[in-house]
Amino acid sequence: MITKVINNIRFAARTSLLIFIDEYVKIMLEKIYTYIKVMKSTVKLSFCSVFLLQKFERGKTMFKSPFYKNLLKIAFPIMIQYFITSSLNLMDNFMIGRLGEEAVAALGIANQYFFLLNIIIMGIYSGCNVLIAQFWGKKDLMSIRKVLGISLVLGVAVSVGFTFFGRFFSEEVITIFNKNNEVINLGKNYLELVCISYVFMAISLAFGIGSRGIQKAFLPMICSACALVLNVFFNYVFIFGHFNMPAMGVRGAALATLIARVCEMILILFLIYRKDHVLKASASEMLAFNVEFFKDIMKVTVPVIINELCWGLGMVIYSVIYGNMGTKAIAAVQICMTVQNMFFIVLFAVSNAACVMVGNEIGKDDFETAKDYAKKLIKICLVLSLVMGLALATSSKFILNFYKISHEVYTSALYMLLITAFILPVRFMNVLLIVGVLRGGGDTSYVLKIELATMWLVGVPICMIGAFILKIPVYEVFFFVTIEEVVKCILSIKRYRSKKWMKNLVQNMNTV
Repeated sequence: MITKVINNIRFAARTSLLIFIDEYVKIMLEKIYTYIKVMKSTVKLSFCSVFLLQKFERGKTMFKSPFYKNLLKIAFPIMIQYFITSSLNLMDNFMIGRLGEEAVAALGIANQYFFLLNIIIMGIYSGCNVLIAQFWGKKDLMSIRKVLGISLVLGVAVSVGFTFFGRFFSEEVITIFNKNNEVINLGKNYLELVCISYVFMAISLAFGIGSRGIQKAFLPMICSACALVLNVFFNYVFIFGHFNMPAMGVRGAALATLIARVCEMILILFLIYRKDHVLKASASEMLAFNVEFFKDIMKVTVPVIINELCWGLGMVIYSVIYGNMGTKAIAAVQICMTVQNMFFIVLFAVSNAACVMVGNEIGKDDFETAKDYAKKLIKICLVLSLVMGLALATSSKFILNFYKISHEVYTSALYMLLITAFILPVRFMNVLLIVGVLRGGGDTSYVLKIELATMWLVGVPICMIGAFILKIPVYEVFFFVTIEEVVKCILSIKRYRSKKWMKNLVQNMNTV
């Protein structure tokens, strides 16, 4: 009798908690939507008045300053390149979306495997780029080429490993994320072909990110633009079977990506080696580093690699959790992630520019200018986050109408996009400080601590509890996971204010 009473109490408590969570999230979503509608006119008016009408003469002189010249010089090409990459992913999703929810889920899951590879390679290249930026401030060209050589060796080695497993164990990889037989078959067909492009991508990315570090960001932008055009064209040809080609479905999307990646690599190498480019290095120049130099590079790069890897693994864990909530849940999450990345383009561009600009000044030992740059970048980031958040919220329904999806997937994706729009200022600040200011300043070890603590002690546990214990809808799980971003923002701002993040890593480095 007592056991029955206890079980009834437990059931009542759990039911009450779920009802409370469900109602709370609904109320918050209503508040978010109301807030967005009110802010629509306010932000539009204030943005125009501040940036178009107020102090016009000051605005003209402002953009003549070295800070804004360098920001536009670096950020604009990166922004275009990110837009191209995100557009490529979005076009893939739009075209694959015409094949149904299972195809969307399969492409999303297969891309999670690439996402993990990309995270590792970006960790390697981003860590090396911190040093390239500081060496560029010091004008040490030979050391830049040595760092490029280290990044290429490590990046190609990792991509070869991922290609091997993607080619010969594709079914096992897809099964980790989803148990639906149709999704597994579609994902397998896509992954075993697209994985061949990984090595070509690694080579292109090494030279592209290295070019950013020396403030030559237009080169990778041009190459990415050509790759986008090729990818979209061959998607159209191979997915749906135009120009007398057979309709290959998801496998056609993989073939199109492979062709585009090969052409991108050939183009970027051609453009670098036909001119007197800083990265125009022979094999002997790139491999001229000694053991001590390699160790010094690894001291900076390893924390970034671990940082990106742990963050990437966390994102994969999120995908596994959402995938086990059902095909509709993972399809909604995949759509949300693809769409929101389009609105993060400006943020990613400014953050990467911040890393280069701050790193250049730190390499010169000009800490005061580095602090001034960081302060200005934060102000820019706050304004951009409001504008992008408003744009995301107001365009969400229009974008989702392009997808051929069920009402349940549509509703979940819409709620998640509105939540993303609301939390955007916090996320913008996190990326700017972690990827841009703190990392560019050489504070890679502390950034690692922030990422590990917030994702693995806050975000992932909340996601698992919501999905597997409370079993609440996917958009409610997504909502509570944003607590991770709030905690991360608090820790990042605290570190920035301490001024302990400014470290000249190349001043006493052994470059012989």
